[in-house]
Amino acid sequence: LPGKPNAVWTTKLNRNDAFDAYIIVSFLNATLVLSIGETVEEVTNTGFLTGTTTLCVQQIGEDALLQVHPQGVRHILADRRVNEWRPGGNLFIAKAVAVKWQVLIALNSQELIYFELDDSGQILVEHPVRRQMASTITALSIAPVPQDRQVSRF
Repeated sequence: LPGKPNAVWTTKLNRNDAFDAYIIVSFLNATLVLSIGETVEEVTNTGFLTGTTTLCVQQIGEDALLQVHPQGVRHILADRRVNEWRPGGNLFIAKAVAVKWQVLIALNSQELIYFELDDSGQILVEHPVRRQMASTITALSIAPVPQDRQVSRF
């Protein structure tokens, strides 16, 4: 292993799967993806970036995966196509949280950026309004989704 893990997630590939398919282990400068089956084995053809730390992992929409790392947000579609958003300049993602249709990130500039899946569930769309916070963001959370809705309010 490339050091001491700083975070671990398990995730399904599809929202309706009975069991998780991957274990994702984040380290200071690397991410390890393990497949869960009869045995647990390292896999490399998942769409996840493995040469960086991972801040957040989520099965999103019906059948896509999400990886947030300091340099970007990776939306990995079921066919393994990847859409990536990057903060640009000297900015990096410091914190992140995601639920089944929503993503919220905090940049090192204390700016909050919200993303939501479109109705097709295939495109992660950045909200047009960013929120600037007055001090360092130490944690993020998205409220539970009301029973009659797909998303929480931003």
